[in-house]
Parts: sequence; C-alpha cells; structure tokens
Amino acid sequence: MAGVTAASSISDALRSQAGPGVVDTTWRNNEVLQLFPVRPLTGGATYNRKMLYSFNSSVGSYNEGDAAGIAGSQSYVTAQWPVTYYKVVIQITGHAVDQLKNGNPTAAFFNQLELEFTKGMADLVDKVSNDFLGSGTTAPVGIQGIVSSSGTVAGLSRTTYTWFQAYQSSSGTTIALADLDSAEFNSRDADNASNFNEYWTSWKQVYKYKGVAAQSGIANNSVLINAQDAASMGINLPGVSTPMSIAGRPIRPIRDLTNSIWMGIQTDTLFTGLQRDFTTVPLGRVDDSEKFMTTVALGAGCDNPRKNWKLTGFTA
Repeated sequence: MAGVTAASSISDALRSQAGPGVVDTTWRNNEVLQLFPVRPLTGGATYNRKMLYSFNSSVGSYNEGDAAGIAGSQSYVTAQWPVTYYKVVIQITGHAVDQLKNGNPTAAFFNQLELEFTKGMADLVDKVSNDFLGSGTTAPVGIQGIVSSSGTVAGLSRTTYTWFQAYQSSSGTTIALADLDSAEFNSRDADNASNFNEYWTSWKQVYKYKGVAAQSGIANNSVLINAQDAASMGINLPGVSTPMSIAGRPIRPIRDLTNSIWMGIQTDTLFTGLQRDFTTVPLGRVDDSEKFMTTVALGAGCDNPRKNWKLTGFTA
C-alpha cells in the first residue's frame, strides 16, 4: 500500500528509533516563485493579455489641399498564457495515526503526520519552480521558453509576430564581457528598447564570470579590496558568493537554472497567472486509511518577452 503505513516508513518516526527531530537532506527550490508576482485569473483557462503591436497606418505628412485619406487604427492581438495543474497526494493509515498518537510530540521524535503535509507542499513548490526555470513554450511555460527568438508561446508564433521575439544569441566558449555588452546593446536599441534590470544565470556561470572579471592572481583582472579596517580584518578577497553587478544591475545566481545560459531580465514584465491557490482537500477514507490531495494551478507569463534577452551555449 502506498503512503505512510505502520509497517514501513512509520518505524523511522517512533521514539525508539532515533534522536529527536529530523534532518532534511533534500534540496527543494523555494527561491523562484517570488520572482514572478501573482496575477489572479479572472476567468477562462488562460491568463490573457491584449497586445498592441503596430502603428496607425494613416500617419504621414500632407500638403495643403490634400484629401484626408483613409483612416487607420492600431493593431491588437491576444496573448494567452496557459496554466498547469499540480498535485501531491498523501495517504495515512489508521494504524500509523494510532502509533504516532495523532502526531503527539511526546510519543514520537518528530511529527510525521504534520511533516508529510508541509514537505508535500514544499515538493509542489520545487516542481513548479523547476518548471518556471525551464524551456517550455506550452504548459508548463518556463522562462527560457519565454525569452526566446523562435517558436510559439502564449499562442503567438514568433515567426508571424516578430515583435514577440526576445534577443537571443549563442556561444561555444567561456562567458566574456564582450558577450554581455553585445546582448545589452542589441536589447536596449530599437525596437526592443529593453530596460532589463537583472542578470540571471547559474552559480556555475557566476564562478566562470568571476574568473574573467574579478579573479585575484590572474593577469589583467581587477579586484576591489576594501581597505577599511584592513589592519584588523586583513585582505578580504571576493568569492563566488560576493554580490556582483554590471552597470548597477545585479547578477542573480539562480539554483536549478541551466548551467550554460545568461539572461537579461526586466523583472516588471514577469508574472504568475494564478488559477487556483494551494488547496488541500480530503479524498475520503479507503479501508483504514485517509487520503488527502493538495493542488495548485498556475503558470509563468511575461507582458513583453522582447524586453528580455538570452545568451546560450556557454561552457558549463
């Protein structure tokens, strides 16, 4: 039988089996969703954004006596950002509840009943976070699929609607400052006109970048040493975890992001379309067991992908 049973995993929770508490050796990503502010859906299956994408065709110069001509108008289309439904199911037998004394901490070293719910929720967040960092262009949509120059996302073909393309380029070498300068130039120039305010990349790429830009002991590298209180502190060289920025824009290392990419993100363009908030419901009794399901329905979206850029193919 799946779930928490008295005959299997429960033995690890009983007082006679271990010291107090539990050590969680797993890594669950809970750092991503906060980067995509929530926008609740107001109905329907997708979060829709009306996109204005061309000028009034009647704009032009004229001479005295010219006819007014044919009127024009702006052009509009709807971007439809999908959501994905996620779930986690928990089942607990009556025997398990009895032996854990309904989660009474005086009877067991840790409250396994409570832990199954809290960690199950964390597992959901981890799954959603990894999907948001992925390359999906259909549900589940990921940031790498959003910030792209090809394919269809939110129902819009970037071959047809070229204004939905983000600037994208690739490299087969170690990250260089010239790569980032080129991405900034191309994304900030017309017609992208990006105001990206953060660099997103992996911890591995931050390590690579430090080797290019701020590695002590390497020729032609610049290292900033804070001389304040140097007598008591000594020389404190920068490490990979030292906050870094370029032109005032912070480099944000993101765990679980693909190791070979850099992105420039205009953070105010990102959002989470929320269809259903985290909800736990009982599924009823099955024999001597109780089953519960926690669900959430949401999806990553972006107001204007062309305000962001992506560089791929760097040495990981």
